[in-house]
Amino acid sequence: MRLEGLPMKNVTKIISPAKVNLVLAVGEKRESGFHEVQTIMHSLALHDTLSMRRFDDEASGDGLQVMLKCESSFTIDPLLIKAEENIAYKAVVELAKALGRTQDETIEMILNKVIPAEAGLGGGSSNAAAALVGAATLWGVGVEDERVQEVASRLGADVSFFLKGGCARLSGKGDVFEAQLEPRSGFVLLVRPDAGVSTGKAYAAFDDDPILPGSEYLSSLAGLDAAADVSLYNNLEKAACSVTPVVAGVLEWGRAAAGEENVVLCGSGSAVCCIFDSYQAACEASVEARKHEWWTRVTSFSPLGAAIVEAL
Repeated sequence: MRLEGLPMKNVTKIISPAKVNLVLAVGEKRESGFHEVQTIMHSLALHDTLSMRRFDDEASGDGLQVMLKCESSFTIDPLLIKAEENIAYKAVVELAKALGRTQDETIEMILNKVIPAEAGLGGGSSNAAAALVGAATLWGVGVEDERVQEVASRLGADVSFFLKGGCARLSGKGDVFEAQLEPRSGFVLLVRPDAGVSTGKAYAAFDDDPILPGSEYLSSLAGLDAAADVSLYNNLEKAACSVTPVVAGVLEWGRAAAGEENVVLCGSGSAVCCIFDSYQAACEASVEARKHEWWTRVTSFSPLGAAIVEAL
């Protein structure tokens, strides 16, 4: 499709942050196939960037057209999927349906990726949230609109979180907002081996040998008001290590470098989050981790979700 000559309406640039689950407490499997989940997520300063433009195309008669170009940093593997299979693409299409938009128009998206896939960092869900924020802005709809929220919930459990960002406690399948917690400070070293963890396979392994959180522990989560008071917890760790055994070695290394209480598997993995008090300590640990030929990134906690940084 040629966009030259079409009237461009506006341009929006959105940050699309990574996240870490400070707590991931997976419960029993529901009849729906989803697990009951209690989680505390925190967004990170590490982020992808999504640029979006809208063009009027009144003569086409084709309705909404979406164009997506995905560019990956040389430090991560490229996404080898068709544009229409990308969750950010789907987010725009689904929101248009929810809003009942039938205009002849083109949405052009350029997604710059630095968050690796199959790492438990929520990159895909964050990209979907960024696409919803961008499309809603281009179409003059508030992000708090119930139609935007409903599409986010349907797209994936983490997408709703990224519309808020910061630190939040969620329940249900990980998509029901319970409470916002005060974000924390501190520096994060993310370490990922040269292998991913399939979320589906990790949950299947969990079902074969579940380690369920106790009711007393789950009740204690409701009393937390600040991210700094959260003790790191992830009962999906054993399952993830069984699916991708090299993750166990990264966890062991991280606990030796940062201390047992400062290390947690990111979601279903394969990335591991190590928390340090200083940027220098995190960088020094990053240098050591790279000697194992692992991907690393030093970042920090962030109070932001998917957010517009430029709008014209």
